Amino acid sequence: MIKIEGLTFYYSETTQPALRDVNLEIQDGEFILVTGPSGSGKSSLGRCFNGLIPHFYGGKVTGRIAVQGLDPMKHSTREMATKVGMIFQDPENQLVTLDVEREIAFGLENLALPRDLIAKRLEESLDTLGISGLRHRQLHELSGGEKQKVAIASVLALHPEILILDEPTSELDPKGAEELLSVVTRLNDELGITIILIEHRLDRVIQYADRLVVLDRGVIVADGETRDIMSNSYHELSEIGIGMPPIIRLAHGLRRKGISIEGTPLTVKEGRAVFNEAFQKAFRQLIQPDNKGDGRPVIEVRNLWHAYANGVTAVKNVSLEIDEGEFVAIMGRNASGKTTLVKHFNRLLSPTKGVVKIDGLDTRKATIAELARKVGFVFQNPNDHLLADTVDEEITFTLKNLGFESSEIKPQVDEILEKFGIKEYRKQYPRSLSGGEKQRVALASVLAVHPKILILDEPTRGMEYRLKSELMGFLDEYRRRGNTVILVSHDVETVAEYADRVVLLSEGKIVVDGNKHDVLSKALLFSPQINRLLQAFEKYGAPDNILTADEALEMLS
Repeated sequence: MIKIEGLTFYYSETTQPALRDVNLEIQDGEFILVTGPSGSGKSSLGRCFNGLIPHFYGGKVTGRIAVQGLDPMKHSTREMATKVGMIFQDPENQLVTLDVEREIAFGLENLALPRDLIAKRLEESLDTLGISGLRHRQLHELSGGEKQKVAIASVLALHPEILILDEPTSELDPKGAEELLSVVTRLNDELGITIILIEHRLDRVIQYADRLVVLDRGVIVADGETRDIMSNSYHELSEIGIGMPPIIRLAHGLRRKGISIEGTPLTVKEGRAVFNEAFQKAFRQLIQPDNKGDGRPVIEVRNLWHAYANGVTAVKNVSLEIDEGEFVAIMGRNASGKTTLVKHFNRLLSPTKGVVKIDGLDTRKATIAELARKVGFVFQNPNDHLLADTVDEEITFTLKNLGFESSEIKPQVDEILEKFGIKEYRKQYPRSLSGGEKQRVALASVLAVHPKILILDEPTRGMEYRLKSELMGFLDEYRRRGNTVILVSHDVETVAEYADRVVLLSEGKIVVDGNKHDVLSKALLFSPQINRLLQAFEKYGAPDNILTADEALEMLS
């Protein structure tokens, strides 16, 4: 059991509390979903459960916390680790060894458990997460999703009574996310482990939770049964930036149109029953806008192969053209070659075989400085961008490095800080910010240069719905000014809403490339929620290529 009374917490050298007068009680065996805007205190609350606050992060704490009879403020993090396991938003923050086996065994060895028990728990964790094939791999060779699974396995090996997961699916493709959530649900159902899941992407996880806790600016603003909150607090939560699942947005949209429906569905299966009568209506056919570029290719890839030094061939005979003004999403399972492919566009990688041209320039013959003016690249891990002592210096450093005049730099820094809502953090150390805030700083440092081609590798990871919408709106506007946007993403719903074209990779090869409505419709794991829902209503004339709630509402006559 967890009991919190009057908890208030300030990080060092901050004037606003990260948590303010929090009162919360969690029973053993509950599955709690914690959500809220970026910077709302979700991760800070999770850190209080296992003593990372205050033992690691410092700061000032008032109030009382009891976790399984222990006070995290008085007991060491080592003692708390036997009760509470935590999976961080960024797996890099908790991987400390070189290979998978050692990583999973590391915590067990630190607790001085017997060798035979360590071996047993190692096998159990590998099997539970389905990563036995990775056991001898080096951690630096793994994809982001594979690292996340290893991090979870290392915590599960400790047999915690409470498991806290901070944005655990952010690195995973739809299949990987589904598998992970299935494991977490099984741990809760069959072993009685209390699950506290911190997540922005409600469409992936809402159906698993018994209870929803919503924070905003360090205060709990909603706490109750999930369906009740989605039904009764929809508008209030939307106002503070909570991203509602498409199926719930559709339900409320139908009510606004005067169409009566019973209840609020949380899953596609529930939606088929709830919307059955409403969808026995006439649908108009979806008119697909043609947002393709002007025909002038700015990226040309011909017969590209790339093999890493360890012998893994990550890209196999890929040919691709991307035009000026296109908004292209590159999708695929973890380790399908997405990031390897786009790293060739700014010469972070060079072809093993084949040719890559950027705006007519062969990347083998171009300098990195030449390409940096043309191509902006936002990495999957924002920490890879963050080198300076303050947010201000971070963005200034990029501009100075590319030869901008001093008179140009300050106005551009001010403009980009304002655009991304990070002006208040300009004097803060970037790595001390939340995951979503760090991602915004990384984006700002790249976009300050105004590159003609912008590549973003999982840019919405850990980002709240409101900021995600603002970012995607900015990218759409950026594209409309004649620039090219390439989005590497697992976020099917965001791709369905904003991209024009989808390139789907598998095992290093392009398996399909086309208009998003053609690629994502009836694509099973890569179909958005609304498309999966409407497949059951084709017999009533529902178009089979509707992808979003807005499209569905528009098509209902």
